[in-house]
Amino acid sequence: MTGKKTISRRDFLDGVAVSVASAAITSSASAQLLADPFAELTPETDIDKSYPPILTGMRGNHPGSFDAAHPLAWSGDAPQSTTDTGEQYDLIVVGGGLSGLAAALMFRRERGEDQRVLILDNHDDFGGHAKRNEFEVDGKLLMGIGGSVNLEAPSDYSKPVKRLLKEIGVDFEALEAAMPADEPMATFGGESGFFVKTSADTGHMIIGEWTTAFQGRGDYKSLIHQMPIPGAEQGRILKLIAGDWDYLVGLSIGERMKYLKTTSYHRFLQDKVGLASDSLALFDSMLRILFGAGGDGISVREAILTGAPGLGSVGWPWAIAQSMFFDPDNPYKSLLFPDGNASLARLMVRNLIPDIAAGNSMDDIAAAKFDYSQLDRDGSRTRIRLNSTAIRAKQKDDEVIVSYVKDGAPYSAKADHCILACYNSIIPYLCPELPDAQKEGLKYGVKTPLIWANVVLRNRTPFENAGAKLYQCPNNFFNVVTQSPSTRLADYQAPDNLNDPMVVFMMGSPVPINEPGQTVRDQYRLARHELLATPFSTFEDEIRDQLTAMFGEHGFEPDRDIEAITVNRWAHGYAYEYLDLDDGHFKKGTYPNEVGRKQFGRISIANSDAGAKAYLDAAIDQAWRAVQEQLFIENK
Repeated sequence: MTGKKTISRRDFLDGVAVSVASAAITSSASAQLLADPFAELTPETDIDKSYPPILTGMRGNHPGSFDAAHPLAWSGDAPQSTTDTGEQYDLIVVGGGLSGLAAALMFRRERGEDQRVLILDNHDDFGGHAKRNEFEVDGKLLMGIGGSVNLEAPSDYSKPVKRLLKEIGVDFEALEAAMPADEPMATFGGESGFFVKTSADTGHMIIGEWTTAFQGRGDYKSLIHQMPIPGAEQGRILKLIAGDWDYLVGLSIGERMKYLKTTSYHRFLQDKVGLASDSLALFDSMLRILFGAGGDGISVREAILTGAPGLGSVGWPWAIAQSMFFDPDNPYKSLLFPDGNASLARLMVRNLIPDIAAGNSMDDIAAAKFDYSQLDRDGSRTRIRLNSTAIRAKQKDDEVIVSYVKDGAPYSAKADHCILACYNSIIPYLCPELPDAQKEGLKYGVKTPLIWANVVLRNRTPFENAGAKLYQCPNNFFNVVTQSPSTRLADYQAPDNLNDPMVVFMMGSPVPINEPGQTVRDQYRLARHELLATPFSTFEDEIRDQLTAMFGEHGFEPDRDIEAITVNRWAHGYAYEYLDLDDGHFKKGTYPNEVGRKQFGRISIANSDAGAKAYLDAAIDQAWRAVQEQLFIENK
């Protein structure tokens, strides 16, 4: 980085109004972005745009990644003719995320290394949500998570998932050993902070064992008494947490289950616990990160089973579940690379295109310098074509013609097979021939909008002096603030001295409070439009204000201490997972994701949306299903 003291980057949306009523991006804005998809991402003129991980400013669904897709989805606007590249492939994959990369790997493994594969992606980097944010400060390499975070419960992965991860070099035991014992995002346990904003510039910070405190363990009474709320309100929360009172007394087990699944957590807190409306969001921080919505859109059952207070206060058998799910002596633990699941994407790409980087193991992937000129090289059996938005996938006889827009121009290529590993919501527009029921299934789930920001501090002292490594921040713009993972691999160790720079990882959900008659999917749609209409300057101001309120008393000064900001704007974030309050019960085989993912001749669908699970293993499982569908065609 250049050592700038202030951040002045501005996103192109400063001058483009995008609202719920928008039908398309203005033609002038589209033309600008097509001419330069990197426009206004970073202010430095000497930035290496050929290496996307180091770009700062607005990332994630960045400017240039949606200019062809939005007009297609909103108004059916797409080029009517394309330039035929003359390319013929065995497989074209639309979407270079983890599912698409996995599909390419497994297709090649089953059919042979000589198979010709083209992967198209609308972003300027591969990996989809598994995005890497990379920084260099005073000669020190730092990295952050741009999207997909962790390997969740890897021991429970299916055999196809475990096999693929082993083939690309992932060693679960070695990765766990490389993580510090107190890695905050591995368990979300241990000493943490609870930050409540009390004014525009200040707030109240409480340090303690909050994960166990919410379950009535440890010194929870002292922690609750430190909350900046009236004493009577503290008493009601203590009663909820202690588990000595059954709030559903008189209800049978069946009636309890119905209540827990059909009542929002906020309604439970207000009606049964007696909390004031101002207190309802105190426990929303983790819910918003896990679900994208708070207790207003999440059921009591969903909330308490993911850590919100109350599991011991709704009667048998939930008190038993509390001892099983929140055992402090046997905490749940996930695995993290220093850059989140971006390392998995890099391992996959290096396996597909070995010339892109040296190395052959998990131990030499973090600091490996990738040569992006190798991604789409003439003569390569596997090619990854970035900044290429698919606009059509049409089966014709025994091949599929895939059309896409790159650098403002429409092209097409042909393949024997096609796997759509993009967002479900765009597929009905790519394949208008699909049956109506399948289109509706694909449109049903709405991806969860998210804001993942990485902020480089030139000095970690203020953060360390605050007393914790992870902070829950209810009613703040960013719901969780923590440090970037400090997993130590053979080729990378994050700087960790007090005077060293560090990456602060800030996670936020822009989803508004539920209004009567709205589903969470409605909330997600509203948040998506709001997110796309928010300029980088707003994110920057919110980051500076929140960090100052949290760490100002420990010496933090934004103009002096912030070296760089990268905001990963995911208007289309997590895959939609069915929710108690909105989705009811479907019979097996009739869930919208099951209907939507059906094979359509030589076109199959692979993504986490197809599994209705926002997890790494779901993305790979769905890729394997799609590959098997296409292999079956050849084996008939």
